[in-house]
Amino acid sequence: MNIDFDLYGKVVCAALFHDDSIYMSELGHHTIFSMEAKGVLRNAKQGFVTENGYFVDRELGLSIAEYFNQIDDKHFPLDKLVSEDLKKEDLKVLNRIKEYNYKKNNA
Repeated sequence: MNIDFDLYGKVVCAALFHDDSIYMSELGHHTIFSMEAKGVLRNAKQGFVTENGYFVDRELGLSIAEYFNQIDDKHFPLDKLVSEDLKKEDLKVLNRIKEYNYKKNNA
């Protein structure tokens, strides 16, 4: 698989994709689940948002984070990115959340 990492940009925050909405937090996935009533986000797709506005799954997120040297200390599972893996200085929530347009990953 040939990935254009510069197209995506760095991973900037944890995210969940549910009902055509993206929920984001720089603190990690665990803080996102409380943004809705208990159980609403249980089956949401887990991933990350990149600095260029793409939602990516945990597997692609790991490839991107490795490419940009964003991993402090890799946690289990080794084949997927988890919030705790990321260097804290790279994390932020995009300022354009209200105007956020989901960009479909065509890779």
